[in-house]
Amino acid sequence: MTIFPFNSLFSRLALVLLGSFLLLGLMLTWLTRLLDHHYQDEITQRLHFALAEHIVHEGPLFRDGEPDPTAVERAFHNMMILGKGFEFYLLDPQGRLLNFSAPPEKIKRDRIPLTAIQQALSDTPDLPLRGPDPRSPDRDKIFSVAPVALEGTLQGYLYIVINGEIYDSVVAQVAAEEWPHRAALILAATLGFLLVTTLGLFAWLTRPLRQLTNEIESLEAQGFGNATLKLRGPAADEMHRLTRAFNGLSEKLEIQYRKVKSVDEMRRELLAHVSHDLRTPLAALQGYLETWLIKQKDAPEGDVTYIRIAHQNAEKIHKMVDQLMELARLESDQVPMQIEPVSIAELVQDVLQKYRPAAEAKQVLLDVQPKDPSLQVLADIEKLERVFTNLVDNALRHCQAGDTITVRLTPGTEHLSVSVSDSGIGIPASDLPHIFDPHYKAANSVRGDSAHSGLGLAITRQLLALHHADIEVSSQVQQGTEFRFQLSRV
Repeated sequence: MTIFPFNSLFSRLALVLLGSFLLLGLMLTWLTRLLDHHYQDEITQRLHFALAEHIVHEGPLFRDGEPDPTAVERAFHNMMILGKGFEFYLLDPQGRLLNFSAPPEKIKRDRIPLTAIQQALSDTPDLPLRGPDPRSPDRDKIFSVAPVALEGTLQGYLYIVINGEIYDSVVAQVAAEEWPHRAALILAATLGFLLVTTLGLFAWLTRPLRQLTNEIESLEAQGFGNATLKLRGPAADEMHRLTRAFNGLSEKLEIQYRKVKSVDEMRRELLAHVSHDLRTPLAALQGYLETWLIKQKDAPEGDVTYIRIAHQNAEKIHKMVDQLMELARLESDQVPMQIEPVSIAELVQDVLQKYRPAAEAKQVLLDVQPKDPSLQVLADIEKLERVFTNLVDNALRHCQAGDTITVRLTPGTEHLSVSVSDSGIGIPASDLPHIFDPHYKAANSVRGDSAHSGLGLAITRQLLALHHADIEVSSQVQQGTEFRFQLSRV
């Protein structure tokens, strides 16, 4: 069974479609009801359009120019037998009400404009035609009308409102009971049919896109060169053209990736071999120099100075070689990790204690906050110690008398935030993006007399990557530098 994520293209199209159909359904329901009323009014008016004329022909409603109450009452009574939905009004030639079948308290107009009556009496009335309802100051109703004449003289009009107030009350009651159910049924059936058919169409249209997405995700998991995108269907459609273009790009990227990978492997192998091959002669050189210094205590000071300098440089080269080997090993992605709970505050204090003599010599203050032994993280203690060693060593080299190096530990719900900051000389903004690159040297970098090959921060980033942590840096010249990263809590 295919499951469409909420944020997928199909789901978004389905939601938009559902909202559009719902709005369209409501509009259609309203329009259908309006047209239904219009249609019913036209049919009803056409059926009863000659009703007033028939009543007038049944007998005179006027006597001596005045309404005949007896004739009017008899005519109204006879017509009421047809139904209570009719309302009868006798008008004079100017439209004033002379007599009517409605209760007097219901009448809201004592005169009716003759515009609608004249239209109804024309040769081609446009039905349905609505006229004023005497029971309302602003409501119009379908009607039937006929002129009342006596000996060729117009005496007035018989004006019959079809579907009067009683009819409206009955319709309203029935509509309140039946119309919502009917409307809901019609709306649900219409929307259901349109929604199912359109969603099916969308599913069919987006199927190649979903297949392309699955293929790309599979290709991402397998890696370049291990798979190609394959789509079924017409070979000329947009998805297959996109597939062919992606396959071509994938092949080019695979070729470039293999070249880069080959060069990178060669670089790592070269570093490993060179570093390994240099360690033995360097160890021998250091041993001979140390032996000479021990045995030649009484040698001239100049000769001893030269040998001591050579010995110090041999130590620098040995440390650089060790760093090169360590970086090559870290980049090989074959580094074993021993993750365990580590009391990070105690670990930091041990590292700071190691650098305390050098810091006191430079009059730099070292501190960790808070000194809480209960703060624990999941880490490889040896590699995490190397991280703090590199960061503190780097900070100490860039500090002067009176500066401070502070390690702050901020516990969170799942992670512990670590900040190593100093108030030293800072790093220029142009150098910040490159300080984690191997062998990069900032414009104001201080290497001192110790063996610093520019690999310390690169090694630090690799060590933190093994802990699935990213390191960030912010700095301002002559104001200090801060390194930040997060570790998982126990």
